[in-house]
Amino acid sequence: MDAVRTNAAGSGVKPASPPVRAHEIVITGDPRAFERFLVLRTIVAAMIVGAGITIVQLTDELTQVGPLYKLLGLSVVVGAIAFGLTRLKVAVAKSAWVVVTADVALALGIMHYSGGVGGQFTTVFCLTIAAATFLLAMPGGLWASLLSSLCFVGYQILEAQGIVDPPGRELYAQGRSSGIMDAYMHTSMFLLVGTVGGYLADRMRHKGRALRHAETALEQLRVDTNYILENMSSGVLVIDSVCRVVTMNLAAEEILETAKSDVLGKHIDEALGRRVPDLAHELVQSLSMERGKRRHEIAAHARDGKDRPLGISISLLTDSADRRRGVIAVFQDLTEVHEMRERVRKADRLAAIGELSAGIAHELRNPLASISGSIEMLYEELKLDGENGRLMELIMRESDRLDRIISDFLDFAKIRHPKRMPARLDKCLSETMVLLKKNAEKSEGISIRLECAEDMPFVYMDDEQMRQVFMNLAVNSCEAMEKGGTLDVVAGPTGAGQVRVAFCDSGPGISPEGMERLFEPFFTSKDGGTGLGLAIANKIVVAHGGVIEYRNREQGGAVFTITLPIVVTEERATRGPVKKSKQPVTVAD
Repeated sequence: MDAVRTNAAGSGVKPASPPVRAHEIVITGDPRAFERFLVLRTIVAAMIVGAGITIVQLTDELTQVGPLYKLLGLSVVVGAIAFGLTRLKVAVAKSAWVVVTADVALALGIMHYSGGVGGQFTTVFCLTIAAATFLLAMPGGLWASLLSSLCFVGYQILEAQGIVDPPGRELYAQGRSSGIMDAYMHTSMFLLVGTVGGYLADRMRHKGRALRHAETALEQLRVDTNYILENMSSGVLVIDSVCRVVTMNLAAEEILETAKSDVLGKHIDEALGRRVPDLAHELVQSLSMERGKRRHEIAAHARDGKDRPLGISISLLTDSADRRRGVIAVFQDLTEVHEMRERVRKADRLAAIGELSAGIAHELRNPLASISGSIEMLYEELKLDGENGRLMELIMRESDRLDRIISDFLDFAKIRHPKRMPARLDKCLSETMVLLKKNAEKSEGISIRLECAEDMPFVYMDDEQMRQVFMNLAVNSCEAMEKGGTLDVVAGPTGAGQVRVAFCDSGPGISPEGMERLFEPFFTSKDGGTGLGLAIANKIVVAHGGVIEYRNREQGGAVFTITLPIVVTEERATRGPVKKSKQPVTVAD
């Protein structure tokens, strides 16, 4: 897998929260959940107890139901008080214990006013115990069941002794079991409800906590996986077992020039068949053959009409039962790799040409010097005229030209390492343009204009070599304007720690063939040119950490732009405050 772009901290599944202690309640960690329980408690009490009281009122005219309705209302008041305490940020656990204890007391009151231990509402204690187990799990269930048992047995003893006389007692006196059996049955029921309910509540609590931890871990894992995928510099594309696109990361969107929303859920042929047919075919083939593919290259059609090389590897996705689930493709845009490979290959060719040129030049220069010297002596001693005189002048002129070509060979083959020092770029340009203007042969009929920023920054460069570069580009532009024209030289900072110099001419521009081979040695479109001037200039600029760019202008002519890095030096720091140029340099069409 590709490395992650960003320098993110290692993220893993978050550690689980500490286990809940035995006396802690199930839902008191969330006040809103406790408030919802209080509302539910009121509704259940109104539906079950209130409905039971209404039935007794309709079927038994002797029982007084007024006190029962008051107790039911008191139950609502208890719930409202607990609700208010929760809103006042009182600990929910304390409110829960108070509510459970109050409910047991209310259940005792309901039992008293409905005929005592022999009445029809003794099971109200079970509702209270069930609510306690839900709120406080096993501790709450045991507390409510024990408290209910004590209240029931104690009330039964007081009733048997005649200390308390519940209303309507005589209605339930017949058919009642013995007091001991009645106490035993009710106490057993209360304890059973409390124990079983508490156990189930504890189980529910543990299962709920495990589920929450699993959900948290799953969500964290999903977030981490998405984070890694979205920050990979390699494209990732996944399809399922029926060739539908399942996911793709941001790098895949950029490389394939396709939005994720446009391809998700679609068949791979429909989603990418036109844009990247090779990729779609490779994925379908790997899925059908149930076999991945090692790293190899395919082509993708870019929006600009060019083919973009992609390096791709495909792996088969299977589950734990080794069943086919889909395939995953990991790919990278190899355009820069191919360009770098071509630059290295070109540099190797240039190095070989340079060595060959140096060897040839050295072998030719000595005999050429002898020939040139001999011809000059003959020209001075022999007074030739007519056709012989013209031939002699031609020989001397071509000898000079051959010597110049050999000098260019040697300059290209053995460009010395630049001796870079802080230098004023505007001064270098100004003096170079002055020399060019004085060269009538090169600048005749051409208007040369130089425009520099108000305060050009210092550039760490070899002044002599950069003068050679500027002169080569300026002369090249002038020679392109055979019928005259205008050469504009514009220089200034770019605002990105660089300085830019642009040579803009009004000539015919660069031919399509020249666009591809402009900086190649020995390529020239001029009669009598060596094809080494621009190659030497490019080599010098690259040695300075810069770059030369070129293009044609819409209204005619060509623009050569040199970009060099700015280096702040101590000399510049001692020059005092520097005026900023009004705008970064730009070259308009």
